[in-house]
Amino acid sequence: EKSEFSSMTDMIKTCKEIIALTKNIQKHASMISKNCPDKRLVMSLANSMEPIGMLSQQLNIIASVKASASGKYNEAAEVEADEMLTINAQNLMKSVRDTVRASEACSVKMLSNPNNNLQFRRKR
Repeated sequence: EKSEFSSMTDMIKTCKEIIALTKNIQKHASMISKNCPDKRLVMSLANSMEPIGMLSQQLNIIASVKASASGKYNEAAEVEADEMLTINAQNLMKSVRDTVRASEACSVKMLSNPNNNLQFRRKR
């Protein structure tokens, strides 16, 4: 039983870390969008950032419910909860990936504007 609690604690901790990281990505993407001269790219970036908040909140709720209900339901319900958590995390990561790509496109456009010092640099 103790190992199950530990894994649930780890799951909640990991979900909270993911949520914090996505908020950080949103913050940086927002700064980039404010400095991008191309309105079309700004709209693309805004559209890619939009679902991140909702998906982060859903991840938090699903993880909390799963942790509080762990062991109280049958195995099929546990598997379904795992699938919901996985699907939500995948959707969140798709939105983050789209936001990073849109941020990169804005950053490239910003390179042509010599007054902007803010730019996206991909870690390699």
